[in-house]
Amino acid sequence: MTFLKTSVLSFLFILPSLVLSQTTTVEFQVNMNEQITQGNFNPNTDFVDIAGSFNDWGSPALVLNDDDSDGIYAATESFNIGQQIELKARINGSWGGTEEFPNGGSNRSFTIEENDVIEFWYNDEVPDNVLQVNIAASSNFAIPGEVIQFTDLSNGNPTTWEWNFTGGTPTFSTEQNPVVSYANEGSFDVSLTIQNADGEIETKVFENFITIGNTDTYWWNEAVFYEIFVRSFYDSDGDGIGDFQGLIQKLDYLNDGNPATHLDLGVNGIWLMPIHQSPSYHGYDVIDYREIESDYGSNEDFKEFIAAAHERGIKVIIDYVMNHSSSEHPWFRDSKNSSSEKRNWYVWEDTNPGGSGPWGQNVWHQSNGDYYYGLFWGGMPDLNYETPAVKEEMFDISTFWLEEMNVDGFRLDAVKYIYETTEGLEDVPETFQFWKDFRSHYKAINPNSFSVGEAWTSTNKAREYVGNDGLDYVFEFDLANSIIAAVSNENADGLISKSQEVMGSYPYLQFGTFLTNHDMDRVMNVLNSDQAKAKQAAELLLTLPGIPYLYYGEEIGMLGQKPDEDIRLPMQWSNTSNAGFTTGSPWRAPESDYPDKNVADQQTEPTSLWRTYQDVISTRNTQQALKTGNYSVITSSDNSIFSFIRQENEAQIIVVANLTGENKSNVVLNSSSSSLIAGGYQLVDLLSGNQVSSTINSGGSFNLEIAEMEAHSTHIYKLMTAEETTTSVEFMVDMNDLIENEGFDPNSESVILISSENAMGAEEQILNDEDHDGIYTLALADLNLGSAIEFKFGINETENGREEFPNSDRLRAYLVKEGENQVLNTYNQLGSNITANELEIDTKNQFQIYPNPAKESIYIKWNDQATENLSYQVLEMSGRVKIVGRFENDESSINIQSLSTGLYFLQLKNGNEMISKKFLVD
Repeated sequence: MTFLKTSVLSFLFILPSLVLSQTTTVEFQVNMNEQITQGNFNPNTDFVDIAGSFNDWGSPALVLNDDDSDGIYAATESFNIGQQIELKARINGSWGGTEEFPNGGSNRSFTIEENDVIEFWYNDEVPDNVLQVNIAASSNFAIPGEVIQFTDLSNGNPTTWEWNFTGGTPTFSTEQNPVVSYANEGSFDVSLTIQNADGEIETKVFENFITIGNTDTYWWNEAVFYEIFVRSFYDSDGDGIGDFQGLIQKLDYLNDGNPATHLDLGVNGIWLMPIHQSPSYHGYDVIDYREIESDYGSNEDFKEFIAAAHERGIKVIIDYVMNHSSSEHPWFRDSKNSSSEKRNWYVWEDTNPGGSGPWGQNVWHQSNGDYYYGLFWGGMPDLNYETPAVKEEMFDISTFWLEEMNVDGFRLDAVKYIYETTEGLEDVPETFQFWKDFRSHYKAINPNSFSVGEAWTSTNKAREYVGNDGLDYVFEFDLANSIIAAVSNENADGLISKSQEVMGSYPYLQFGTFLTNHDMDRVMNVLNSDQAKAKQAAELLLTLPGIPYLYYGEEIGMLGQKPDEDIRLPMQWSNTSNAGFTTGSPWRAPESDYPDKNVADQQTEPTSLWRTYQDVISTRNTQQALKTGNYSVITSSDNSIFSFIRQENEAQIIVVANLTGENKSNVVLNSSSSSLIAGGYQLVDLLSGNQVSSTINSGGSFNLEIAEMEAHSTHIYKLMTAEETTTSVEFMVDMNDLIENEGFDPNSESVILISSENAMGAEEQILNDEDHDGIYTLALADLNLGSAIEFKFGINETENGREEFPNSDRLRAYLVKEGENQVLNTYNQLGSNITANELEIDTKNQFQIYPNPAKESIYIKWNDQATENLSYQVLEMSGRVKIVGRFENDESSINIQSLSTGLYFLQLKNGNEMISKKFLVD
């Protein structure tokens, strides 16, 4: 930290006050006239305030006044020059949906200048006759020489246009919608001056609007990452805390490494939240950077986990908290002694320098009469990187994790705050240089490793951490807000402008995308538990450019709102006790909705949120254009339709989303130019199999008509020839468990497919086992790409009680994708273990199991019949027999203490009659 950048101690007392004394008065002016016209604001009864990062988002509120009744509300506030602030204006101090850009929309961001005036129209809504400059480009990222179509989207009926294109050809144009190319790499400003018939003039400069560069991508651009809080993922030993052995057990859920199986989510990257020794549940205050948190296991457990992940093709990055340590770290404990060699590893002062941090927080904390600097709170003292030994040690720790522990990279916490100087407390030149030095270090250890930074700030600030030998990429918080706001508000305008800005702000596709993370209310809460909106948010996240990250449980719609502990609750694996997370008492109780919202149920529900995530991840993984293709927006007169192009050479995809909650008919999209290749195409929706014919003209112009779009639907259209639109699928089912347990006789019985392709078994389709390995196969040809097949397997014939999921409407589902389609499943009778010699079940007799759930014993009541001479079997869900017995002398109980927690089937048999029921052991 630069508070210790000199040996002259007296300077240390002065520097903090110098930072905080460079203040200025800023005037806010918010124009409310359009809100008054629309009836959204009553100047007689309503008020306007500013809520931002500088006033704890409205506590207390900065209330504005309209002293001259002109509809423009104003107030002043003091700030540090150079301070970065984010804010929104609100009506009546409310976050209930009347604030600007509601439901997660982007904040306004500013860097304070001397005597600044910050003025804007509320919600950026202006009257039709008011001049306001706005533009769009066919692509905000291009390679040298590529043509870019600029479009004027200005308000106020302009009649003349004067464009200036720094570095472009031409450099100046008076056309309304000019075409420009750039010869050299770099980021370039674009300015537009407009004038209306009354002679009014408006000018706006769009900084760094266009980026020209190469289209190099890296392995992480091919990945979909999954953020895991180990404490809440899966507990292997019953102590109520998730651990690495539990994570190993659940790796097959994330990706089992076999492309033919389809009960895994399909992600190929993991981000682990802090895993180092820490006194707190969250781990962001570290006491030993080289040891795994003991609650989670040992370093050897971690190595075993890494090896297992890599075997499945899953890369792993870990949270590395470099800005601060725990106040319980031995380094800090030693530094409390003013004569200790560790004293300068932290920032100490003899007296309190005063002042506050970037969001108004106290940053100086007392200990033994002295004061130390801790940006976040007293339990997290900031490390002093001006001391060479600190930087050397923290860099060496990264070497340990790359070389000894074999991680693939780092998620870097709080990258904005490494140094504090006279220029400010965040985003200072010394901090940027620090990350360049760190990049050089880890690339020297492993050139394929990477770091992603948490720069929780606006795009124009976050971009400074990427490129020019800085971090590989950062998370895009503004884009995350814009995705959710577009889906929530059913309006694409903000997402269009933000996505274009993001594409033009970073090296090609080098930004991380997400919906929400561990510090934010879960996305299902933000979307008010609207599953249709949650599905669409996932579809946009996984088709828009960038490197996507999912937060564990997001794929099943887990809920969670602040405080932070409630955003990090146990994963909901099943409807069994404690959501299947632990056999003990969980560190926090799971969300109460787990009986109805869990992985096990959603994996076998074709229309579940989990299925949507799996389908779109699978589609992304098989479509290069969605992983590394360029991006350009297709403009529409309907702001509830969001559409864009992803293109990688000849691989061309058009994504179209209806953001509204209503069906739309005759949706028309057109473009006067694009990079699409001319020709006639079938546009195949990779999520539904539906097709639309369209022609791409010379220069990439086209007119696309979609007859019907369902509410909150997203179409991923692949441009294909007619011959490319069909493929084959090989269905495979593993019968070995049933054969071993005498539930299936391979010599006399057959396996059939019951599917939407054969009228649910009405047209017989038999699988074969030609190599006698117990795996039966059947290939179906001429299936449409993108079509969904619902299916299950049966034995001999349909509806004999021996098919999968008997007495249930559950079906498996598979989305036909481009490329090889193999579908491998293990036969699942849900415990029905009728063998070749047993007759069909007579269901006239019924029985009851109690208690259910049970712990030690279950009791049986057979309606209208005594239990004497009844035989029974207890089976696992896979069909494996666990307990066999017979009731004698009116006995009606079964000891189940040998069973693990989970769901089982009890089968009762009397002569040739057999019937089954489920019960739960908890």
